[in-house]
Amino acid sequence: MDIVKPGNKGLTPKWFASKRWLLIAAAVGVVVVGYATRTTASSSNLSRSALVVGEVKKGRFDVTVDGYGELKSSSTRLITSVSKATVEEVMLKPGAKVTADSVILRMSNPQVDRDLSLAMEQLETEKISVQEIILTKQRELQDEDAKMLEEQSKLELFEIRQKALTELAKDGIVSKIDYAEINLKVVQQQRNIKIQRERYATLQRINNSQIEIRKKLVEQKQFAYDRVLEQKDKLTVRAGKEGTLQQLYVKLGQSVEPGKDLALIGGDKDLNAQIKIPQSKSDLVHLGQSAKLSIGANAVQAVVVQIDPGVVDGSVTVELQPKQVLPGNARPNLNVDAVIEVGSYDGVLFVKRPANVAPNSTANVFA
Repeated sequence: MDIVKPGNKGLTPKWFASKRWLLIAAAVGVVVVGYATRTTASSSNLSRSALVVGEVKKGRFDVTVDGYGELKSSSTRLITSVSKATVEEVMLKPGAKVTADSVILRMSNPQVDRDLSLAMEQLETEKISVQEIILTKQRELQDEDAKMLEEQSKLELFEIRQKALTELAKDGIVSKIDYAEINLKVVQQQRNIKIQRERYATLQRINNSQIEIRKKLVEQKQFAYDRVLEQKDKLTVRAGKEGTLQQLYVKLGQSVEPGKDLALIGGDKDLNAQIKIPQSKSDLVHLGQSAKLSIGANAVQAVVVQIDPGVVDGSVTVELQPKQVLPGNARPNLNVDAVIEVGSYDGVLFVKRPANVAPNSTANVFA
């Protein structure tokens, strides 16, 4: 016997037919809600221009440290003031090419002018005194020479008489007393001449010593004059070496004290690069590593020769020495870029790391 079971009257075909427009409206609502939800979710995504896309590569991987800085001369000359002065004329400005005799500044000091005039007067006075004493001593020696000639003439006369009396004494014409007397006069005159010669030699030594003493005084006055003259000469400030005027520390009309810095001269043929690198990368850089300098459009090979142990504003200074001739546009204080080669690896997989990621650390990479 068949038993009729109660059906689900709400899900019959007839019911679906009666609810068709309501179901269509609900489906449209779901699509709209889904679209709105998707639109809302997509608005929080990053734009394509904000993403850094990296490609994994295999091959040679070079590790480098980039830096920037300036060309500096490894031999510089600092010019300072030797006396108080006033800047009267500025002849050259920073950046000018100079030789050893190039005049950079002209300065003045009235006191130096007065000291120079006084030193010159004292020197000339002492020179005149030396000439006077030389003439005086020459006159004394001439007088002694005259006395020597006179005594020599007396001796010759006594010797002539002695010779004549000797012959007469043999014949008994003259007495023995007269003959003995002439012999005594000859001996005494010979002794007088000997004493006179010794006196002459002593006087000559004394005169020479006195003249040398006065000449020493002249040398002292000359030294004092030369010192003041050097001060006067240094009021005209010269470069003192070939190169470039890097710094000028004074201006027109300025008064300067002794020891004041005036100018800095750097050579053009011994330029090294002073490069700043981040402190975080300084442990990768070592002496002797190769580097490449970018000087304008020119690339120059270099080598690391010095690493400053100090840290300034998060940077470490590294000195690079060029291994080849620098281009013609190279000069002190010229800005340059540098790439230091700290390592190289062959046959490795690598991808450019995100910015501001330290070595041996972990960071998220989106793939």
